Amino acid sequence: MVLAQLFALAVLAAAGYLLLIGGRRLKTVWHILRNDPLPVRELHGRRGPVEIEGSAVEGDGGTVEAPFTGSRCLAYTYQVEELRSRGKSESWKTLDRGMDGVDFVVDDGTERVLVDPEGADVHFESQSVTVPAGTELPDRLAEYVGSTDAVEPQDRTVNLLVTAVNLGNRQRFTERRLDVGETVYVYGQAGPGPTVEWGSDFVDALVGDGDRTPAFVISDTDERGTAWRIARGGLWRVGAGLVAVAFGVVFAVQLAL
Repeated sequence: MVLAQLFALAVLAAAGYLLLIGGRRLKTVWHILRNDPLPVRELHGRRGPVEIEGSAVEGDGGTVEAPFTGSRCLAYTYQVEELRSRGKSESWKTLDRGMDGVDFVVDDGTERVLVDPEGADVHFESQSVTVPAGTELPDRLAEYVGSTDAVEPQDRTVNLLVTAVNLGNRQRFTERRLDVGETVYVYGQAGPGPTVEWGSDFVDALVGDGDRTPAFVISDTDERGTAWRIARGGLWRVGAGLVAVAFGVVFAVQLAL
């Protein structure tokens, strides 16, 4: 009986977590869709939450190098996963993840504004490479694996004469980037910008994270596309949470009978 009660509590706790995370994502979607992006020229001297769209342009900080492709970009995230077996089931386990970026410029054709990406919830299009066990990694991935202790190469095999047995696991390398010249959407907080020369097309503002903005989002698509990307993650979590709540309640009622 005690174990059954603990199981029901664990299910309800998991449901609560899913509802919390999913609800936060849907709340972000609501903030994004409640207003339209502003022309960059209207950010001059503006303070507080803003949303803008335009082209991502290289700033004074230049670019950073993405780890898996070596592409020069303005911001990126990466994730390495490994397929692990547990009994009859398999699941992807995250081995390493990270992000990096530099201050970049958003140009909407009217004016330009500087964006500091630190602390942003980024939503970039993903590019994944899955490497089967026993396969030699491409040069860039091999270079990355050789430089980190978090991921081990999975190309080890044992030759049994009749056949070769792979000792490693399947790995998946995912990279998401904001490239120079791409469409970019930013929802963040406008604050005082850097000093600019007279006649510059930069507005007096810098968009980044802050206490006055309910969310800080950077995406490589437009407002609607960004909202849909975030909503998909929120909807399935809320749906799964509601199913788990229903299951937990039914299970708890059965225990009480």
